Amino acid sequence: MPCPTQAITELLQRHIGAAVSEDSLQLIATGASGRSIMRSTCPQARGLLGIYWTNDRADNASFVPAARGLAAAGVQVPAILAETDLGNGKGTCLVQDLGSSDLLSLKGAPWVEIRKAYTQALQTVITLHHIKPNWELQPAFDEAMYRWEQSYFAEHLVGQHLGKSSAEFLAHPALQNMAAHLASLPRVPIHRDFQSQNVMLHNGQAWLIDFQGMREGRPEYDIASLIYDPYMDFSEQQSDELLEIYAQLNGNAPQADIMSACAMQRLMQALGAFANIGYNQKRDWYLNLIPTGLRKLRQLAARVPVGSPCQDVAQWLLNVI
Repeated sequence: MPCPTQAITELLQRHIGAAVSEDSLQLIATGASGRSIMRSTCPQARGLLGIYWTNDRADNASFVPAARGLAAAGVQVPAILAETDLGNGKGTCLVQDLGSSDLLSLKGAPWVEIRKAYTQALQTVITLHHIKPNWELQPAFDEAMYRWEQSYFAEHLVGQHLGKSSAEFLAHPALQNMAAHLASLPRVPIHRDFQSQNVMLHNGQAWLIDFQGMREGRPEYDIASLIYDPYMDFSEQQSDELLEIYAQLNGNAPQADIMSACAMQRLMQALGAFANIGYNQKRDWYLNLIPTGLRKLRQLAARVPVGSPCQDVAQWLLNVI
């Protein structure tokens, strides 16, 4: 089985019909997911990225069919230019290089500039939420998946980071009830990881990347992922403004209790990931995001509407974190 650099080089050579040195590939991303992403600096193949994936994660092989399906549905995603099936869930592909400007690169920019880019991103994901996929998505958000996210938060953030009882936290009936409530609601296709690093800015438009985890779920989960993203750390006023923009673009405002539940659920998932990656994968930078994430989770919990189905979850979170 070829290594990532060799596999991408071989595909690149077949695509352009010329020899390519492995030294002309610049590694720009790699991780525990089993994916490696490399940028071509070869003069004959500029504007191309090579992606290599293993079967370490079930969704890795979903990138190519999702990219083609989304593009056909009018969603801005990088074009697939070539691919090779390496067997056993492994493969490599060449995609359009969208550059290095993502939403996170706007951090610290004037609000008017950020707001414009985020308006484009919200419009792009609204388009995604209304498509009818003709390819296989990842397993839908059901009660078990919401509970898995809660347990991930309980194990790594509550237990490992805060040093409290993860079992006691997870056993609270309010968490189970919120998971059951969210799972009972209608679903649409969602990105699943719609945050600032997964929206590229290219040719004056917002483009989605890392959408291989697409599945059916609540649209509010995606919106919460973007608006309450700890990487960007918007103020409550800025988040509210973006939520108003989403309501205008979508034609209606999200129901407050569903938005609150999805936002708390998403932040629990993100905080569990920050703690897991920071402590267990020894990538300390992620630990720096935990205070911001916890502050946002407290703010959201404190603003849950009275009488909301997730009010007890909010109170439980405030007691624990």
